[in-house]
Amino acid sequence: MLPVFDHNAAYIWTIYVIGLAVPAALLVYAVLKARMAKRRLERLQAERDR
Repeated sequence: MLPVFDHNAAYIWTIYVIGLAVPAALLVYAVLKARMAKRRLERLQAERDR
């Protein structure tokens, strides 16, 4: 059952969307940065081993 927000509905739904989108975007960003860091570390270790 959805709550009734009356005339403030657009603002409240916008906040809900932002509240879900920001953590999701931060998660994607963190995963991508971790993958890049792992690739760089592997590349540096391969150079060191040569």
